[in-house]
Amino acid sequence: MRRTRTTLRGAAAVITAAGAVTVPAAAAGTAHAATGQVPYQCTIFSTVFDYDATVTVTAPASASAGDTVTVRADFSDLPGVAPLPIESWTTSGTLTVSGAQSGSVPVSAPKRTGPIPAHGAVPIGEVTGKLTLSGGGEVRLAPGGLTIVADAGAQATISCTPKQTPASLATISVGEGGPAASVSPSSVVQGGAVSVTGSGWRPGAADIALCDANGAACKADDLAGVTASVNAAGELTASATVAESASVGARAIVVGQGTVRRAVPLTVTAKSQPPTGQCAGRAADECGEQKINLTVDGGPLTMSREPGEVDLTPVTLDGTEQTATGSLRRVEVIDARGGTAGWSLTGTLTDFTSSGGTRIPAGNLTWTPACTAAPGSSAVTPGSAGPLDTTTAATLCNAPDGSGRIVGGTFGADAGVSLKVPATTGAGRYTAVLTLTLS
Repeated sequence: MRRTRTTLRGAAAVITAAGAVTVPAAAAGTAHAATGQVPYQCTIFSTVFDYDATVTVTAPASASAGDTVTVRADFSDLPGVAPLPIESWTTSGTLTVSGAQSGSVPVSAPKRTGPIPAHGAVPIGEVTGKLTLSGGGEVRLAPGGLTIVADAGAQATISCTPKQTPASLATISVGEGGPAASVSPSSVVQGGAVSVTGSGWRPGAADIALCDANGAACKADDLAGVTASVNAAGELTASATVAESASVGARAIVVGQGTVRRAVPLTVTAKSQPPTGQCAGRAADECGEQKINLTVDGGPLTMSREPGEVDLTPVTLDGTEQTATGSLRRVEVIDARGGTAGWSLTGTLTDFTSSGGTRIPAGNLTWTPACTAAPGSSAVTPGSAGPLDTTTAATLCNAPDGSGRIVGGTFGADAGVSLKVPATTGAGRYTAVLTLTLS
């Protein structure tokens, strides 16, 4: 459930959004570490700001090929850009890997809770990850991208990218020692079989998994029919079938036994699909088919709001009831979940109060909702025109369930508002708070 608050002044309405993230620091053992300055450019909604981060990257000074090591990055505080208190946040990112192996290693931190005051600096702190070392040589680590997802009444994502390529801040000297492993063949088609052999292992059971090229992001479903054991002489024998759904490209077979892990490079190639009939009876050099796959990942249900306040038209008391009018700041709802569930956007309102202590009841304000769906989006309907209440939520916009059909898209929500000002109202400036809830 997402909530946003809008302040109505005499009447007036305010809308804001924010985000940021942190992680508790974790103790590091004997390790190589260095600190550097990394200028980032960050984006939250349509706002771009600079983050000149002080970053310390920590990793073991030395390790053996096949070891899985813990790497850490400690970031200085993020500038305070959130105009509302931040209730909770999570941090994730990457460290760039170069030298004896290349790629990136994901790093993250557990969810943290605040509150962080409005416009307060957000402590990022330490993020950690696991890197499997695939071979001997020097492996260098440098800060990469950073993403902070914060809840400040509404979910906000802050994406930070280095302005230029950061310098390496940690180096691991990787030796060739420890148990050895090899895979045959070194390149296999989806659905093909592989065998793994090795020496220097502890007699007993062992595990093998198919992972990315860095030995991380292992997927249990990528291998089938796995057998692995080590005899009394320390000789490893293992076999498995690569799943037809396994991702193609540079991968690694990772052998594990207790805390010891060894990664062996493996290339997975796409399996030729059976003919659909279009090429039946034709030579291979005259007709060929390629299977095209698409993965669609669902996203969140979020809302964002135009900044600023909503000022109602001023009124002058003349002994009769007066009417002040205005329009709410536009709210944008994005439903990127890729499912059949609908959503609703509702609001409650406090009474209007003045510095002199006089009030105008919340029910004196009525709204006339207006909702629009962007091209290609599913249906959305406005709520009924009528008064607002301090406790009973009124519907601004509603997107119904899809009844088995996928719904979603981008939607706009706003409303015209009208406030009845009684003839007995005291002179002054009045303020009320409208809370919008997306669920």
